[in-house]
Amino acid sequence: MPIDAVIPMSIANLKRRLEEKVRGHSVVDVTNAKFVKPQRLLKTLSVLDQKFDDLENSLPLDEKIFRTISKLESSGFGHLTRRDWKNLAWALSKILPGAQEKLIFSDIGKRIIQHFQQSEMDLIGLVYFPLLYSYFALENEDVKNKPAIWLQLRDVLNTNRSGVYRDLKRPKKWMNTLVDYSEILSNSPTKSFVKRFLEGKDASSVANELESLKMAPNSWFWDDLIKSSIQSINGMNEQDYLKIIPRFLHLAEQNLLFTTDILIALLERYAKTSERQKVHEELKYIALNQWDNPQYDSSAGWNNVNADTKKMVIQWFVRADLEAFFKLFSASADVNRFNYWIKFIDKISFSQIFLGPAAFQSQQFQHKKFRDLNRGRLKKLVGSTPTNNAFMLKIENLYVIDFSDTGNACFIVNKIPYNENKFEVHRDTLKPWNNLLKLSHTPGWQSRFDSKMAELGVFSNQTEVNNYNSGYRKY
Repeated sequence: MPIDAVIPMSIANLKRRLEEKVRGHSVVDVTNAKFVKPQRLLKTLSVLDQKFDDLENSLPLDEKIFRTISKLESSGFGHLTRRDWKNLAWALSKILPGAQEKLIFSDIGKRIIQHFQQSEMDLIGLVYFPLLYSYFALENEDVKNKPAIWLQLRDVLNTNRSGVYRDLKRPKKWMNTLVDYSEILSNSPTKSFVKRFLEGKDASSVANELESLKMAPNSWFWDDLIKSSIQSINGMNEQDYLKIIPRFLHLAEQNLLFTTDILIALLERYAKTSERQKVHEELKYIALNQWDNPQYDSSAGWNNVNADTKKMVIQWFVRADLEAFFKLFSASADVNRFNYWIKFIDKISFSQIFLGPAAFQSQQFQHKKFRDLNRGRLKKLVGSTPTNNAFMLKIENLYVIDFSDTGNACFIVNKIPYNENKFEVHRDTLKPWNNLLKLSHTPGWQSRFDSKMAELGVFSNQTEVNNYNSGYRKY
């Protein structure tokens, strides 16, 4: 008798005799009360079971698989051994020498699956795990369009699962996994795993649960799990969604191929929350790195989201720029000026910060952090005092230019007065002679500004903000 038949029989007999011996020395209904189960022996038996399963279900060498395919091509199905049948099942996810596609999609592969569809249970039981392995070994690109032959393979596995489980002479961990998670062979294979996957820092918890199935790291299953997780974002309640954002950002870092899909889902959902006006710094800067500045029409990546969602992010940048200008880089923040301009935020589509030498050279942590996170967005103001900074806002069709140092007027023009391709901008360039308006910040300036802006057709839909709350500390 071959060794692969003797080992499982011996283990099964040993377990059965042990159970019978225990029953023979006790009354059935008080066995557990009178005798302690031999846990160490049972654990040893479990380890032996697992080792045999690993041996039984180890992937054959490619050379052996390819020889079996050659044998099938020359002699047909009638002369195949038990090992040959298993090799055919293992072979479905392989690419034969000289072939361009995996065997399952070739004529031979289709014949193999069709044969298994018509086979008796004893043969299906023999090849079931290799078929299962091949099913999960295919990659996302292989199955993204749900090819018919792949669905046929799933049907073979799903239809025969109960019969194979019933005929097993001893329990197998991989079959118990299939029984516990029956949906894994359905149209929604990852549905029950999404929550656990999102609660963990990575896929390890789910991977551990499914370890016995020996799924390849590049299996379509993991791609489906991530996609299903992303799709779940839209259906989350607001509280759960806001809590899960860090997990998805971490997921985006781990799976660069899904960064765009994750970013789209997160931004679209955030735009529907009650906190859409609150800047989410991590989400904001990942979006900036991925798609560039949403304030530029040339940043085509922002076409991935709705116009309203893009507008939300633009307002994040505007708010952050104004806070940085009036609070972070200013020794004496003019709260009234911040509050005045922020009331136009729903009409602002572009903001530009010009930092003077002091702000550009500052080694304060918050200053360096702002410069690093906004690398490529900032310009340098020259021809002025070291402490002077400037900003420009596009409010509808007008451009508002203002400075941090006192004694500088506010200018309103109808076009950008500087060369956008230049990094350094002179102060005098930002004080154009052909300005539409030149306004000073003398007492009562807010009402005068309102009147002049109204004359140019710009009105605020918001009342002026009286409570100035910034995430920055004043230095």
